[in-house]
Amino acid sequence: MRDLYLLKIGGSVITDLSKPNTVASGPVTIGTLLEEAYEAYSSGGFDLIIGHGSGSFGHVAAAQYKVNEGLAYPNSKLGALITHMTAKQLNDIFISEGIRLEIPLYPFSPANFSLADNGELGAGFCDHIAGAVEKGFIPVVYGDVIMDKSKGVSIASTEKVLDFIAKEIKPKKVLYGSDTDGVFTANPKEHPDAKHIDVIDSANIGSALENTGVSNARVDVTGGMKTKLARLYETCKRTGAEGYIFNITRPGMLKAMLLGTANPEFYTLVKA
Repeated sequence: MRDLYLLKIGGSVITDLSKPNTVASGPVTIGTLLEEAYEAYSSGGFDLIIGHGSGSFGHVAAAQYKVNEGLAYPNSKLGALITHMTAKQLNDIFISEGIRLEIPLYPFSPANFSLADNGELGAGFCDHIAGAVEKGFIPVVYGDVIMDKSKGVSIASTEKVLDFIAKEIKPKKVLYGSDTDGVFTANPKEHPDAKHIDVIDSANIGSALENTGVSNARVDVTGGMKTKLARLYETCKRTGAEGYIFNITRPGMLKAMLLGTANPEFYTLVKA
């Protein structure tokens, strides 16, 4: 059985955050990233599951209708549906790019295979995802609105979805592609003197989370880097996988990360 890698492609990378429901126009696009990933997949001897963020698609509607608060308002059900459909719209674009490039992607909506309780995914099944991997597909999941036992509905971020899959199908590596060179002692976009953190483990996870802070992105309803780092660390702790946060916007970086040849200057290793 081949090693399994879980790859998260950030929504801020593949969409234009300044324009609702708009994909990024380049130089980094869904197509260029898929080409890099597939080149590595075709020669690397590993299996792959991809999860992509919602960026200016799902996050905008989710914030507008306060979907993460559940069925708390008269328009919550409408908002949940709109958020679900806009997230699916981006996934349809993603899969269509795979078809154009003749890459064997296969979409799986978290709304159809998982159930939450107070925001955490606690029930569901992944047998069909594992089956798709065994048959040579690259399953694609994404952040979605799912049914929630306590709140009615809640948002399952891509990180939560991949964490849920990791519990059922143990990965060797979990890679989060973002627009920064890993994790820093402060937000490097706001603090030029922030120091790169090469490795995060049990010795420094507390300080890393404290200094990373929360996202200041206008449409990120899932917490930004702090939440992503916390989720990745827990996934690694639970499964024994190696975790990586890296700059997917650098040309060739995605392929190098998947093949294990990337420059450590441009990623942070996360391990339990």
